[in-house]
Amino acid sequence: MTRNIKDLATLDGKVSLVTGGAGYIGASLSEALAELGSSVIITGRNQDDGKKFAKKLAKEYNTTVKFEKIDTNNKNYIDKFFNKISKLDVLINNAFTWPSIVKLEETSWDDFEETIVSGITSPFYISKKSINIMKANGGGNIINIGSMYGMISPNFKIYRNKPKLGNALAYNAAKAAIIQMTKYLAVYCAKWNIRVNCISPGSFPKPHTFDDKEWFRDELLQMNPLHKLGEPWQLKGAVALFATELSSYITGQNLSIDGGWTVW
Repeated sequence: MTRNIKDLATLDGKVSLVTGGAGYIGASLSEALAELGSSVIITGRNQDDGKKFAKKLAKEYNTTVKFEKIDTNNKNYIDKFFNKISKLDVLINNAFTWPSIVKLEETSWDDFEETIVSGITSPFYISKKSINIMKANGGGNIINIGSMYGMISPNFKIYRNKPKLGNALAYNAAKAAIIQMTKYLAVYCAKWNIRVNCISPGSFPKPHTFDDKEWFRDELLQMNPLHKLGEPWQLKGAVALFATELSSYITGQNLSIDGGWTVW
């Protein structure tokens, strides 16, 4: 038996959840799901921006898009949110609280713990809640957002010893953990027809990253074979692959989208 690729690449009738789904990276993830025909639930902390984005997305792609203001680093908020959810087919664990301190010597217990809670404890708990729903619905897909820095160490020379530039250990540790969690959950959940995969972006700098430091752009461009920086829309293909039946025989994988950075 064979199936048409257009029939595989659809999320018509599905319900998807994207944590942090209105942010710089998250907005493109949410948009990809809406383009594929899914209803989308977006969570975040900024209610005004989140609702505006959800309304725009719903209108543009003629689907249902809802925004829920919740703190995904708080168990009680997560519990209350999931009490309202009865159907869920796709989860993207994207929300992340970035470390405010990058220098190891200045990182406190609380700083490190906050990043770990955001980067691995929260995705674990949201995945657990989602799996319960997916089991009852006959299956689903979980996509974790990792990072190339969950696979390799930063090359600190590119920061040129500038005091506010760098890459925090807690970030790297959390992203390495979520890649391993992906593999664990893929095996654990296979019996319920739940597939779990991970997307690990490379360098996707936010706007204004290079204000007054164009030299940093040059450093980053030299770090991958394509000599290009990532743009959020370039993650859409991976979302389409992992969220739909295009990847029906793929689970437990980590796809690095980094311009080739990690192959050098």
